[in-house]
Amino acid sequence: MNSEVISHLRNYANTDERYSAQLFFGTLSMHLILTIASFYVYCISPWLSIIFWIPMGIILCRFFVLQHDAGHQSLFKNRRSNRFSGMVLGFFTMIPSVLWNHIHDVHHGVAGNLEQRKRNPELWTMTCKEYQKASFLKKLLYRFTRSILMRLILTPALWIIVPRIPLTHLGRKILVSILVHNLLYGLIFYWLYMEEMLLSFVVVYLVPLYLFNLLASIFFYLQHQYEETKWKNDQNWNLYDASIHGSSYLISNRIFTWISGNVGCHHVHHLNTKIPHYHLQQATATINPYLDIEPIYLRDLFHHLNCVLYDERTETLISFKTFKQRYASPESRAE
Repeated sequence: MNSEVISHLRNYANTDERYSAQLFFGTLSMHLILTIASFYVYCISPWLSIIFWIPMGIILCRFFVLQHDAGHQSLFKNRRSNRFSGMVLGFFTMIPSVLWNHIHDVHHGVAGNLEQRKRNPELWTMTCKEYQKASFLKKLLYRFTRSILMRLILTPALWIIVPRIPLTHLGRKILVSILVHNLLYGLIFYWLYMEEMLLSFVVVYLVPLYLFNLLASIFFYLQHQYEETKWKNDQNWNLYDASIHGSSYLISNRIFTWISGNVGCHHVHHLNTKIPHYHLQQATATINPYLDIEPIYLRDLFHHLNCVLYDERTETLISFKTFKQRYASPESRAE
């Protein structure tokens, strides 16, 4: 069955270069138009520029969808075209493509592996046994890290800050990319400051960027952090099962499906990263009848946000409340 599913998916791993080019240049043009219009309106009245926040945030989401495809070499057939388009898109999303491609490739190689969590740039996840043995301060830090405040308020801001940090341990290429981006952003900010436009830039661009990061933070969370997700020890881990049972099939309305580039078909994406985002829906419809999976729903976001500890006994993510009920008794601690 595994080979049959993989074989079916190969039929969708083909890039429509003309359509991809239309998406790239069309999205880039729309972004530039909205940015210019927003600055123009800001000069008339800063309050009026608010009407551009959501459209610009959505366009930045679409930028990242295309940047993500470029990183997987599925936006264009030519490697140089993918590299160039990823660099352009990453400049506007303020997430350098070289950095993103590295951490995302690592993620795809170890997602769902309990023993590879330190390598996986995924949200910090502890098992119930690990949490039981943790110190008070570590438990406190974990609760804060897994809080709704952290995910929905602070994380979108961190996505703007963290890619600015020079990370020497990731290699010279990534370090140089981060430094070059920082230099370019610094020059832009200096020019804006000298022209007394820094506040307008914050209102016109950084607020929509924050909104984009908020949406991205939600969708990234639901890709692997949901109640029925599966994590396995190294000896029991394999890419196929991790893709099917450790990556979500997320159902949302058509608007969010379009904004996110069919990111809800994440189990299919992990099975074949060469499938462009615009083929994911068709690929999913083809193989889902072969798979024993249950979808999750965007409307249940807050339920899944409360699923924070991995219970190896039930192979589910559970809430702190459920953890207390299951592991509070002396018998449970003895186990």
